[in-house]
Amino acid sequence: MSIEGAISSLAPYIGILALIIMLFDGGLNLNLVKVLTTLAKASGFTVLVFTMTVASLGIFMHFIFNWTYLEGMLLGAVVGGTSSAIVMSIISKLTIDEEPKVLLSLESALTDALCIVVAIALIEIISMGTMDVRNTGSSIASAFSTAAVIGAIFAIVWIGLLKKLYVKQVGYSLTLAVVFILYSVVELVRGNGAIAVLVFALLLGNFGELSKRLGVQGEFALDPTLRAFQVEVSFFVRTFFFIFTGLMFNLESMRSTALTMALAVFGIILLTRIIGVKMLVFRDRNMAHSEKAMISMMPRGLAAAVLASMPLAAGIIIPYFVEIVFSIIILTNLATAFGIFAVERKLAANARIAIQA
Repeated sequence: MSIEGAISSLAPYIGILALIIMLFDGGLNLNLVKVLTTLAKASGFTVLVFTMTVASLGIFMHFIFNWTYLEGMLLGAVVGGTSSAIVMSIISKLTIDEEPKVLLSLESALTDALCIVVAIALIEIISMGTMDVRNTGSSIASAFSTAAVIGAIFAIVWIGLLKKLYVKQVGYSLTLAVVFILYSVVELVRGNGAIAVLVFALLLGNFGELSKRLGVQGEFALDPTLRAFQVEVSFFVRTFFFIFTGLMFNLESMRSTALTMALAVFGIILLTRIIGVKMLVFRDRNMAHSEKAMISMMPRGLAAAVLASMPLAAGIIIPYFVEIVFSIIILTNLATAFGIFAVERKLAANARIAIQA
């Protein structure tokens, strides 16, 4: 077997590993209570831009490149969200107002899960080969509800065990082992392993806050060392996965057709983001000063790279799908770099003029 063949054969397993770690990391760091109670604006903006991207690409890819609507929507779901890892690192250095920073941070945190959930749902619909909404909906709902219930049970049981765990040094290793067991068990009973891991991580990361709000007796605080280990492991997996995807990326396959399609998709992504930001600014004029920065903040990353290979792993063959996704990752990151550089340069120039005046 050639090196390229060996790498391709490992792709589904590496992708699932990265997906599990990413979902676990995202769930631990996502504060649902804060999002739902105080930052509804960020949630609305996130859903708006994501929905417009998915719907627009579904229509565009069908009429221009003869894909089915579902295949176009699947592409939209895969590339519809910003990368939390990239956004968070850039946000801390920006000189824009605090409210847009919070909104962009929450958008990046929410879209990782949103991309995964919607993409997995569309993959299941396409795999069934039917548009029977009732049967398809019930099958997906059954898989997701089964996963959510099992994930919640695992989380509650494991939280109880963590309270009594005497060997704290291996707490993270045991927790990660439980996550992999959970994924396997849920997949075995025809549930959705990814949703189960996300629910498990959300409850584990937010149980202390939720128990206080619900008045449940018995405090629980996640061990700081567990979070610290997760940061290290997440960094390693992200780095390794991007190296792996780089090895998978075949420049010879980037023909003119794939590049043309990728540029067209990038144009749709940029257009939907501009419309979304314009609508947000129309409703809240306080965001107007940060409009260009919010439009520029559109990098795609690990979620898109992980999901790119999942359709093929599920037996769904879509022409140039992987090449388009990888190209979008490169194009959106370049656009973000140049856009943010231009915005910060203008802000610095305005600040100098204000000082001189």
